[in-house]
Amino acid sequence: MAELLYFTSSDLMIEVDYKQTENLLSYFSHRNLSFDERVIVEQYLLTNVAVKTDYYKKHPALLNYSGVKVTLAKDLNQFHLKNTIKSLKDKEQEADVAVKNLIDSSMSTYYFEEIGSKILQIREAVSNPSNTKALNEYQHDLRDLIEAYNAYSEKKVSYDGVMPKDLLFSLDQPCVQL
Repeated sequence: MAELLYFTSSDLMIEVDYKQTENLLSYFSHRNLSFDERVIVEQYLLTNVAVKTDYYKKHPALLNYSGVKVTLAKDLNQFHLKNTIKSLKDKEQEADVAVKNLIDSSMSTYYFEEIGSKILQIREAVSNPSNTKALNEYQHDLRDLIEAYNAYSEKKVSYDGVMPKDLLFSLDQPCVQL
């Protein structure tokens, strides 16, 4: 069992290996360790790694710091590179979501304003019953605007929901031909 472990507080990469026949838990580091770092690493190994093995079940049990292993520096660099790439991907995803939210918000605001303008045009056309062709066109445009608004907005609306009640009543009257 050989395992790579990274200690963020010390920017330290170690490789730990357990040899069952000797009941030996040995580890290498990518650089020389200070006394305090060794204490932290060994405490971690004894409390988190050794318990997954037969280390405490057999006697004698040995813990050995085997020194510096230069190939671990390469592993540490790869680890840093992977974390940097992951961090950049995460930031890119966050930026994509923020851009999408901004576009959705802007588009829903735009279509909301256009819906309001179209309702005013319909109100004008209702007050002038001789122009039923424009009224029909405005109503069709309003339905298209509502559909576009719903594509960008979290809150979905309907034709009957956006039209003022008095205007709906006026449109239902027989004098206005649709």
